[in-house]
Amino acid sequence: MLERYRAELQGRIAIYQTIRQFPEQFLKSWKLLRESKDLAPWRRLDGAKIFYAAMGGSSLPADLLNDYFEGAFKLELIRDYQLPKSANSDDLVIAASFSGNTEETLSVFEEAQRKHCRLIALSNGGKLKEMAEAAKVPWIPIPDCIQPRCATGYFFATLMGLLHRLGILEDSPEPLFTSLEDYLEVLQDASEARGKELASALKDRVPIIYGPSNFAGAARIWKIKFNENAKIQSFSNVFPELNHNEMVGFTRLILKPALIFLESRFMDPRIHRRMDVTQELLEKDIPIHRLSFKGQAPVFEMFESLAIADFASYYLAKDYGIDPAPVEMVEAFKKAL
Repeated sequence: MLERYRAELQGRIAIYQTIRQFPEQFLKSWKLLRESKDLAPWRRLDGAKIFYAAMGGSSLPADLLNDYFEGAFKLELIRDYQLPKSANSDDLVIAASFSGNTEETLSVFEEAQRKHCRLIALSNGGKLKEMAEAAKVPWIPIPDCIQPRCATGYFFATLMGLLHRLGILEDSPEPLFTSLEDYLEVLQDASEARGKELASALKDRVPIIYGPSNFAGAARIWKIKFNENAKIQSFSNVFPELNHNEMVGFTRLILKPALIFLESRFMDPRIHRRMDVTQELLEKDIPIHRLSFKGQAPVFEMFESLAIADFASYYLAKDYGIDPAPVEMVEAFKKAL
């Protein structure tokens, strides 16, 4: 019993320290990537696609990057064992796995080799690194982190920096990373206070996170933070789509939800109105928490919201007496496969 208590305490401390160090992740990854000498520019042919193969926490930054570019640029996410049949040697495949041992990602890596795609691997080590080195494929290190879900800044910066190094994105991302670090660092204490307050309000409820469509990735990460840190059910969706179907499901409540609206200052005013009307319809029976942000652009708001999500899920886990670090069910599942 004492050993378990010590392990849980160490897990909480490690997660908390990682959350507090989150602003530093962007520049730390960028500096590692900037020094890599193994990245030749990619001559992208018309119609060529960029596939990003990853699962779980390793996949989340690609959602954020797609939301950041709002359709002007898109990564094709592969959360599965195989590439689309249309994938060919003109395409670029980025295989990412924090552990380096994710079987779905390794399967895609092998298929990309067979199809002679341009290949790049991202990991903290593991079999993916070994396979990349054996195939003489560029391998980019992801810094140490307690869990993949806590490495969002590392992956986001590595991925965005990689696209710059390949010549796909013209401007250096370093000024953005510097600004993000400064912005999030200033807000650390405020983000912790907001997260802690929200955690108290969410006790014994199922958090459901809603935001504008360009916050789909952020809302998904919020959900996963509650799933993996607090070990509870949580779900996410986006406006305006949820108004056409999902909200009808609140007619007959069979769980105790709490809604979290992520409000961007830059979202369409019609989405703001939809949030207002949704609240008017549902707030009698369901607590609704509306979070607004002060960032100078949507990407700053996204990461500010994720800082709050980290603290909210951490303090909710603490309230439940749960160690936020391990994902025992995932590990048990892998062993049973």
